[in-house]
Amino acid sequence: MNVRSRWCIAACLAVVLAASAACGRKTNPHIPDSPRPEAVKEAGAVTRDAVAILSWPLPSRNIEGRGMKPDDIAGFRIYRAEFGRDRRKARYKLYAEIDMQDPAPAIVRNNIVTWSDHNLKYEQTYGYQIRALSARGGISQPSEEIRVTPQISLSAPAGLAAVGVDSYNQLTWQPVTTLLDGSPAEGFVGYTVYRGIEQGIHEATPLNKEPLRTTSYKDTAVANHRTYYYVIRAVDSAAQPWKESPDSAEASATPRDLTPPARPKGLTTVAGVGRVFLTWNENSERDLGGYHVYRSARSGKNYERLTDKLLVRTTFSDETAESENTYYYVITAVDRSGNESAWSEEKKVYVEKLR
Repeated sequence: MNVRSRWCIAACLAVVLAASAACGRKTNPHIPDSPRPEAVKEAGAVTRDAVAILSWPLPSRNIEGRGMKPDDIAGFRIYRAEFGRDRRKARYKLYAEIDMQDPAPAIVRNNIVTWSDHNLKYEQTYGYQIRALSARGGISQPSEEIRVTPQISLSAPAGLAAVGVDSYNQLTWQPVTTLLDGSPAEGFVGYTVYRGIEQGIHEATPLNKEPLRTTSYKDTAVANHRTYYYVIRAVDSAAQPWKESPDSAEASATPRDLTPPARPKGLTTVAGVGRVFLTWNENSERDLGGYHVYRSARSGKNYERLTDKLLVRTTFSDETAESENTYYYVITAVDRSGNESAWSEEKKVYVEKLR
């Protein structure tokens, strides 16, 4: 066997060995994302008299740290335990379930779940843990324990009234003088104001940074022609953490634009044969709707409106003017809310005779 033949045999053996090695090589198998959500985080609770209000964000990852969409969460299980005076470890039992397809009585807003536990006992300590269920059947580990101890609170404010004015809503209510059991309220009594843009749903943070000592509030952070919903709570401290009362009855108000535009300026008139041509300066209001033209045969009174619809231009031709008559004209500006300005400066015109 010559050298060339030996070289060919060696090359063939190398190829065969390489192919065999490749056939036996294993790659990492694809592991699908776990259906188990991560544990519920940042859960918190507050009490208002005999009610515990829990809230928590929807889990956004699974146990592997991979992202989950809100639609991937099918629901939650809430476990509750009651602790004795020694506060020792108690047994948690399944207490409530939330179906994300129909979460009521829980509320889900901006991916935050809010759920309330009613009719609790004063001075009794309750613990809660929450587990999330995915749409693919997985269930998370329990959340960290949340404990609350309900205590009797101030009575809810009564008599809340809300009135919409131009660019603000004015709120008033009756002072709180008792606790919910009817006993006198001693010490600090203040008030917090909560607002929402949907009936029965209010922001978690009050409008006032510090408790009010008066029984009125002027909400100026509003837009005209939009309805706002309010509740008031009484608080027992000037600084956090304060204990809030239950909500007052809800009241709503809609501020409305009641400010008319400025009266038009620069009215000029030019008399012709059987007609009068008018022009004036344009108003600068952003919510301007247009103008109306008025005419009278007597100065300063008995004006008749000549325009059926608002004029969007600053000119007008009165084709109904009769020859050999004297007329008095004024212009008004009207905004989109229907507020009409005062009359412009009056202009007197004599209509010439047809020759």
